[in-house]
Amino acid sequence: MNVIDKYKDYSWNVELIKQDVKNNTFPYAVLMEHFKGDFTIGSVLRSCNALGANKMYYYGKKKYDRRSTVGTYHYTDMINLKEYSDLINLKNDYVFVALENNIQGTVPIYDYEWDENSLIIVGEEGNGVSQEVLNICDKFVHIPQYGSVRSVNAAVAASIAMNDYVCKYLRRNTWKS
Repeated sequence: MNVIDKYKDYSWNVELIKQDVKNNTFPYAVLMEHFKGDFTIGSVLRSCNALGANKMYYYGKKKYDRRSTVGTYHYTDMINLKEYSDLINLKNDYVFVALENNIQGTVPIYDYEWDENSLIIVGEEGNGVSQEVLNICDKFVHIPQYGSVRSVNAAVAASIAMNDYVCKYLRRNTWKS
């Protein structure tokens, strides 16, 4: 579904659009861990922009083909965390929430109440969130699956979690429009 593109007015430039996007964010961020697929990285970045993530992080050493972002990288930055210590430093700012379907003790997303300043952590498809990162997570959430596959695409999972955060946040708070 397309939205009205107010940015088609030629008075908008990249910096003004970046500021406008930033003004419409929510108090959560997303972290991708060791994604291999450029398309998946680009899809998560696009969803972060569309669903008002305050920040987006990538943990791991990867250069990616930005074409999959369809230009979104101009307006939403991806902050690269190359070292474990960079990740640990985020503990000062966020509640670490692993989105993981293949471990015990997770809460179904529809029952989960997001903390403000949640960091939604999504792992690479097939591998999930690494044990190294799971060890420092505060909470664990899963997306119930009802079909024959054990998980959805990582970008889809991240988008479902972002949408869930925003919906629940808006129910609790008055959104500035």
